Amino acid sequence: MLGKLLLVDDEPDGADSAATLFRMHGLQVKVVHSAAEALQALQDDKEIGAVLTDIMMPGMTGLELAEAVRHMYPTVKIVLVSGYVLPELLKDRERNYLFVEKPYRIDTMMKVLCS
Repeated sequence: MLGKLLLVDDEPDGADSAATLFRMHGLQVKVVHSAAEALQALQDDKEIGAVLTDIMMPGMTGLELAEAVRHMYPTVKIVLVSGYVLPELLKDRERNYLFVEKPYRIDTMMKVLCS
């Protein structure tokens, strides 16, 4: 069971649109707009089973958030998305992360989240 999806994106319109599509596919979704908000949400809501985060965000990046989440919440699935960053950035990381390029199709993302 996936649990609740935490959607992290500093662009509110895009995040809200994506959240609506995920909800239409039966997911419970919480939207936040920064890595700091994401970490707080994970602390407050133990039902979150997956984090879908944009990579390029001000302050703590999505990649830094992914590393923090992996350390503090090792059972939470992490999916990184970006329209600007190539997957080569992920090669040097200790952990492998799922990466989906923006714009993504909702059916493709659902397969990634539910795999």
